[in-house]
Amino acid sequence: MEGIQFFLLILQIIIAVLMVILVLIQKSDGDSLSGLGSGSGGLNSAISGRSSMSILSKATMFLVALFMINCLILASITKKKSSSISKELETIIKETDAKKGASPKQDSTNINQSLPSDNSASKPAVPAVE
Repeated sequence: MEGIQFFLLILQIIIAVLMVILVLIQKSDGDSLSGLGSGSGGLNSAISGRSSMSILSKATMFLVALFMINCLILASITKKKSSSISKELETIIKETDAKKGASPKQDSTNINQSLPSDNSASKPAVPAVE
């Protein structure tokens, strides 16, 4: 499972770098979403259709979809791994409690008995300076 997770993580980094490169390569003119604020009709040309999309735009959208799917897969793998780790920790805690022969309630009462009483709290810890 760790090999798959490592491979997907490396793939995630490669996809992210490729997306950044593709976004930087694309030309920025009035036909893109950056032209929304201008009066050149950028909104109409951005919504006009996908036929005018270049290969770079299509590749970017494909990489974005791949990036999101990879994120979901990595999240599900991590969730399964963390739940299995928490189950292992619970069994280890139960085993150590069974070996000690003490329940957690008995342990907390032993700790409370070893604490100093309230009378010693009123005494200063540092002697007074003359």
